[in-house]
Amino acid sequence: MGSRQGTAMLRNILITLKESLLYDVFTNRLFIAGFTIFMLILIFGFVGPIFAYQDVFGAVDAPYQPPSPKHLLGTNHRGEDIYSWISIGLRNSLWIAALAALIQVLIAFTIGTFAGYVGGYLDAALNTISNAMMVIPMFILLLMHLAYIPTQLRTMMLVAILIGVTGWPAQARVFRALAMENKSRDYVDLAKVTNFSTTEIVLKEIAPNLLSYIVLTYVNSFSGAIFAEVGIGAIGFAPIDAVTLGRAFNDMLGSAAITRGMWWWFMPLGLLVTLITFSTTLMTYGLQQVFNPRLKLTIYAV
Repeated sequence: MGSRQGTAMLRNILITLKESLLYDVFTNRLFIAGFTIFMLILIFGFVGPIFAYQDVFGAVDAPYQPPSPKHLLGTNHRGEDIYSWISIGLRNSLWIAALAALIQVLIAFTIGTFAGYVGGYLDAALNTISNAMMVIPMFILLLMHLAYIPTQLRTMMLVAILIGVTGWPAQARVFRALAMENKSRDYVDLAKVTNFSTTEIVLKEIAPNLLSYIVLTYVNSFSGAIFAEVGIGAIGFAPIDAVTLGRAFNDMLGSAAITRGMWWWFMPLGLLVTLITFSTTLMTYGLQQVFNPRLKLTIYAV
């Protein structure tokens, strides 16, 4: 009898999982392909630095050395280990992107949903702020902030925060539209009848119904944050306290690695950024197919 009950319970669990949205996500081929690539990059980002020289700025061999068993990706123009630059830089860039994307989503969700749900003067004020910030492209706005910050204060934390607080307006507009659509639903009317406050309605009633878009926005924002970090780093605004992919690009360009034919310097960097973008794009497209098959692919420009 116990065995039958256990079998029936297991069957019910499997049926529930199969009918869940999570099952649909992890059976979507595009999402699986992107997720697999991204997980491999993530593993390299956290395992790779274990085998790297922790002092990336210390010369370990002669300059311009090609890949060898001793130095897997050779050395740069100062004799520093390129594998160490890339592996540690990847880890730090992933950390910056993860924090920046989280900040973007939190700001966009808070401003967008409260503006859309409350309406009136609050909606007008918050919508004006969003529109004003969208007039200037995110990357230019980010550079304007970084240009006035002393170099010694330009840390990983500060760069992540700046990327986060300059990249939310486009997502906020979508959250606003979704909140305006959801505030007329029956479950919101029921919450009003039970004397839920505005904050409770937004966080307990509307937010769970926007969870799929929140996940989608985070993946999108993560990809944009990687591009932003690489972009500002490549032109000399990388964090001063750590090596990142952007700083590695800046060093690679400054050493004329392309004209010198140092393929072991510029090819791994370019391939790594390409794979990160490709994997997050595949995950985004896969999530959109699951959450809303009619939703067109939207990638927010950096």
